[in-house]
Amino acid sequence: MLEPKQLAPDGRVASAILDHMRLPAFLVESNADLRYSNAAGIAALKDGDYFKQAGETLCAMHPNDDVRLRSAITSACASGERRTLMMNDARNQRPNLVTAIPFLDDEQAARKEVIVFVQKCEPANDIFASTLRQLFRLSAAETAIAAALVSGADIERIAEMRNAKITTVRTQIAAMLLKTRTRRQGELIALFSRICSLP
Repeated sequence: MLEPKQLAPDGRVASAILDHMRLPAFLVESNADLRYSNAAGIAALKDGDYFKQAGETLCAMHPNDDVRLRSAITSACASGERRTLMMNDARNQRPNLVTAIPFLDDEQAARKEVIVFVQKCEPANDIFASTLRQLFRLSAAETAIAAALVSGADIERIAEMRNAKITTVRTQIAAMLLKTRTRRQGELIALFSRICSLP
């Protein structure tokens, strides 16, 4: 099992900051090999609900999520841009938002790594809805769709829950993209998830 360690010989400050975070954080190479985990990350590996360590590699518990996780890590390393994905566990109604952020260590600039942050998505109905309405001027229907997206529902499921056509839901999501100035549905979900995780 991976033990807490410093990010680099002079990385005590970065290690201390990450170790005091409540969010699980993993520093991984482009092939998903673990180099570092904060205390919350080690606890998440021990719980084994979403992640496990296979040898030196960070893996998602479910094969489909593992493919998506590795793809996000590889893509973040290659592009230098953050990648976000939702991971759902059938036993848990609240999904995890997993964000892979490129990490550059000055001493090893040639090595491509990312920090993977994991946070639970917990949209609180009234507070979340009023925050979205104030920040982005979303309608009541758009706010309900935003909460469903953050909870992990896909477009077909949202249409079914709202007794609406799939094209109607897609149109409402397109309107939310414009209002929030995001380009893709994944960015929209990541934005809303960060808002719903605020204290």
